[in-house]
Amino acid sequence: MNRNDQMGPMLTILLGGACAVVIVGGVKIAAPLLNNIFLAWLLANSITPFPKWLMRRRCPQTAAVLVTLFVVVVGGLVMASLFGLSISGLDDKLPVYQARLTEIFGSFKNLSFMKGVDIETLKSLDMLSPAKLIEYARMLLGGLGGLLGNVLLILFLVAILLFEFAGKGDGDTGEKGSKGVILNRFLEASRDVKTYVAITGATGFMQAAANTILLACLGVDFPITWGILFFFCNFIPAFGFLIALIPPALIAYLESGWKVAVAVVIGYVVVNFIGDNIIKPRFMKKGLDISILAIVLSLLFWGWVLGPIGTILAVPLTLTVRNLIGHYSQKNPQPLD
Repeated sequence: MNRNDQMGPMLTILLGGACAVVIVGGVKIAAPLLNNIFLAWLLANSITPFPKWLMRRRCPQTAAVLVTLFVVVVGGLVMASLFGLSISGLDDKLPVYQARLTEIFGSFKNLSFMKGVDIETLKSLDMLSPAKLIEYARMLLGGLGGLLGNVLLILFLVAILLFEFAGKGDGDTGEKGSKGVILNRFLEASRDVKTYVAITGATGFMQAAANTILLACLGVDFPITWGILFFFCNFIPAFGFLIALIPPALIAYLESGWKVAVAVVIGYVVVNFIGDNIIKPRFMKKGLDISILAIVLSLLFWGWVLGPIGTILAVPLTLTVRNLIGHYSQKNPQPLD
């Protein structure tokens, strides 16, 4: 009898682990489709404060959502077109950047040789060679180009989710309509995450706009591309800022020298400091309640499951899954004995 009592929890853990492996495998296989859904969910949560702001000013719900949809669709198509042109222009200029990188890399090798260091023997530097860097850039541009091909689908999903989000108040738990419906349970579990996503999206948009203007004033190529990159990287805590900073700073150095590159770095640091330490704390009353280790592990896990987009969605998805598990545990408490 005692043996059976001990095997019960063990069997439950094994079955739960097996189910988790199957689910993760299915999500990884369906990543190309799920990425569009999750990205639309992220964007819809970021945009939701606008129709709610209109409704607080006595604008009817339908009119508020339609106005928001019009702004989103027109603005999204314009931004997608400009982004596509930027990616095309950036791809055309990659050979120029590669030639400049080769020149800089050659000067660095000559300088190190004069100092008595032969970097040719350092195989670990091969991944930082100009050819490798350009190869990484082409892979990134290819992924962004594939994402642009799904703009209409993402905008359609954003429209549907906007109607869903705008129709429910912040305190609406959605219990009655969520029974047996996976999507509604997901939305219910992500209710606490919506505030984080909305505030991060709003501050990220303002910071991205400021950085785009800064890059345009400094004459850095493709400022819109780097502004959009900053907006999405803003959802990656701790590491997103560096990911968004390196490409425009490197482009500025290759085009105009170290002074412009330093100006880009200083401008980004100032804008990021104002957004993260002055603007965001005024609206976000509580933190993420998630450790740095959990953030790193979530970035690795969701990046492996969903690809590069998974790093952008890592924290919101991790918080949502945690809420789902907590919600299920409260409804189905397990006996301690």
